[in-house]
Amino acid sequence: MTQMPTPQGSNRAATNSPGSGTASTARLEQQVRARVETMSYMPTTVGVAMKFMELGRDPESDPSDYSKVISSDSSLSSKLLSLANSSWFGVRNRVTKVQVAVNLLGLGTVRMLAISYCVTGLHSELRLTPDESRMFWSASLCKAVAAREFAKLHDEKQGEDAFAAALFQDFAVPVMYSVAKDQVLGLLKDSSIDYKARLQHERALFRLDHAELGRCIAQKLELPDMFIDAVAFHHNQVSLREFVNNPLLADSVHLASLFPHVLDAWNRDDAEQMRQFFTERGANKLTAEAFLDRVESEFKKLYSYFEQGEPPETHLAELLEQATKELADQTTRLVGTVHELMQQAACAGREVHHLLKQQGQLEQTASHDPLTGLLNRAAFRARAEETLAKAGRYGMSFAIAYLDLDKFKQLNDTLGHSQGDLALQAVAALMEQNVRQTDMVARFGGDEFVVLLSDCSQAVALQVIERILRSVATKAIGATGAAGPQVTMSAGLVWMQAQRSASHSLKDLLSRVDALMYKAKRAGGGRLEFEAIQGTQNTAAA
Repeated sequence: MTQMPTPQGSNRAATNSPGSGTASTARLEQQVRARVETMSYMPTTVGVAMKFMELGRDPESDPSDYSKVISSDSSLSSKLLSLANSSWFGVRNRVTKVQVAVNLLGLGTVRMLAISYCVTGLHSELRLTPDESRMFWSASLCKAVAAREFAKLHDEKQGEDAFAAALFQDFAVPVMYSVAKDQVLGLLKDSSIDYKARLQHERALFRLDHAELGRCIAQKLELPDMFIDAVAFHHNQVSLREFVNNPLLADSVHLASLFPHVLDAWNRDDAEQMRQFFTERGANKLTAEAFLDRVESEFKKLYSYFEQGEPPETHLAELLEQATKELADQTTRLVGTVHELMQQAACAGREVHHLLKQQGQLEQTASHDPLTGLLNRAAFRARAEETLAKAGRYGMSFAIAYLDLDKFKQLNDTLGHSQGDLALQAVAALMEQNVRQTDMVARFGGDEFVVLLSDCSQAVALQVIERILRSVATKAIGATGAAGPQVTMSAGLVWMQAQRSASHSLKDLLSRVDALMYKAKRAGGGRLEFEAIQGTQNTAAA
């Protein structure tokens, strides 16, 4: 095998993770490496799994070939016989021969079970409890099924290779857990940590992450290079495609890596990356949610076969939806939690007062920009979607404007960022003073602002935005003294005529007013570019 970079493409000597280089870190690294070196059970089990994969590629293989391989591993033989005699198949006479069990279960199921079984062999070697083993095995099985189903969307024949590669990718996680249970479990259960941060935390604890340690395990087991690379680079899409000489397998492994390490804790960023990756690389116009339903169905079937019991409640599509909700939705849950706490503390008057105050602070912090006090991007989007839905339902006119300070970078560079912050605060205050109580004003980032005017005429929309531009241009802002600089704004405004049952896309409207705003800037700044949308006809004016 050719010389490769470290699995995540990082220079570990340059890592600034807390705890790197300490005696504790060195000790934990020695312990996990020692665990890998002393493994005795795994090579036999993985060898059986690899033999099964070879048989799967051989069109002339038959059940007797599988029976011979199974018979060489007594624990696997017992497992398959136990499954064949379980209530799943309802056989009248007890099955005592491996070949009969293989015929009953089917070659496809036998291959999947044999490959999966090698992971539980690792758990036995590490002396994990049944509950601990199920936690790790169910997550690995889910990743494996996801990789297989993704691969099968493109090429049915590559499903089993993708299944095995994804199943092996987290070999090292239970090894790390067996050495430092509390620290590793905390990382696994913390859904606020994405995979990149988790890798950094692992390096801080062990001087290497689970992909690097997994590569050591895969090499010890003498897996084919394809699987060693899939384990080593499963979180590094660029290296996966470089070293795994199979683009579909590389994509399947990377998709699986974005699934959670424990099935009840999916990080929002990881989940969103998985959704985007599937949308870009999926097939047959299948949605991410429909794909997850398919994964869940296959996962539960395999889990039930293997455990001979009820699979865990996963609801992957619901977990994805929950993980990828907007920040404004999280605010709603946070405020709901505060309300719950208030009810529990209702018997203590001082506690109720404290929680009421805390609720307001939390809501303000989560939905408003800390510098200007205006709505932040996430809160604006959530509330604007509601306003647009009402406009379509009740046939109301509305307007949306995008405003941007002219030459703000120059102001920052000349007077300093503290004066730039004062300018932003002053502009935000002027905007709030010049809109109606029913209008929404938000800071979208930097010196960019958005105003949404609900239920307004074209004349009112123009008056409000022009009033903002005049008030900003005529007031010296951004300096603590009297001789502050003059600041102007450019604005793009779209007014939408009332259309009952119309569907309004916030994304398209924002793109439209953003383009108008830049048109105003190119014309010299300090001006408004306006467009009125009347039914299907547009009228534009500068």
